[in-house]
Amino acid sequence: MYEHPYLSYQVTEFEREELVRAAERRRLLIERADQIVPRQVGAVRGAVRRMLGRTGTAADAVTARAAAGSSVERRPSGSCEPLTAR
Repeated sequence: MYEHPYLSYQVTEFEREELVRAAERRRLLIERADQIVPRQVGAVRGAVRRMLGRTGTAADAVTARAAAGSSVERRPSGSCEPLTAR
């Protein structure tokens, strides 16, 4: 018997669509970085931060990085791998 290529084709097409959506999302975030507003600290987020002993927020780090003049990481247009978390 042989395996029908339908399932592998569907999975490949789905993964390709996910990569296209992720690239579009990254492009939008890069283009509109000045419009991103950090959320206010809620009860759960504040409790977690206090438990971990963190004083600054991620938004403060992003603002400091932007003020320092560091650019957003850009990849070549042919690369479709996801960016690493910061």
